[in-house]
Amino acid sequence: MKRYHFKTDDQSDARGVALASLAAAKCEAAKVAASIVCESADEPWQRSEWTVTVTDDRGVKVLQLQVVATEVAAAG
Repeated sequence: MKRYHFKTDDQSDARGVALASLAAAKCEAAKVAASIVCESADEPWQRSEWTVTVTDDRGVKVLQLQVVATEVAAAG
């Protein structure tokens, strides 16, 4: 298993997570993003765009998930 690290503009994962594949790292990146969105769901979003960057143990970037959030008023 390889160890992957997940970083956002505000947070960094120093320990990393041991995962079986890059596909598993993609799923974990999506979970990290979803967790951040859910934790701030009751508040106006401070940033409209941010990223989850995934690196391997050598610090090499292996993928980047870009998140774009737009909060709009409900119609009607």
